Amino acid sequence: MRRALAAGLLSVALAAQAQTPPEPTPPVETPTETQPAAPAPAETTPRLSRPAAPKTPRALPPAPVPAPAAQESPRDAEMAALRGEVSRLQSELDAERAAALQPPDESVPGAQPARSPWGWLIATALLALTAGFVLGWRLLDRRIRAKYGGLRIY
Repeated sequence: MRRALAAGLLSVALAAQAQTPPEPTPPVETPTETQPAAPAPAETTPRLSRPAAPKTPRALPPAPVPAPAAQESPRDAEMAALRGEVSRLQSELDAERAAALQPPDESVPGAQPARSPWGWLIATALLALTAGFVLGWRLLDRRIRAKYGGLRIY
């Protein structure tokens, strides 16, 4: 009786575990590459007072010349390639998780609708009750036969 009950409870627990979808994990954000810092504003020196000059149109100051691009080291190139691969794999993983969490399409033949674990629970309980009844009947019959030679109803 105990074994049948334990087997029933174990089958219910396993069926419930098999029916629950895995917990979705939040996507991992990859660090973005840092942008080069903006050039610092040119230092200003205090202006000295000058005698007023006739107003003539001023020429614009020359545009700052950008610094030559620093040579990428092989390590930086490898890091960029690895970051790209990680982001590609992460997007594939996200797509697979989204597909796994979507309910099955009704138009797809062979797709099984989600089942409730209550069916397994009721079936296991009925099986355990039937097994307990049969085992109890046989035990009682054996004891009565041993003590009285059988049960006779007149």
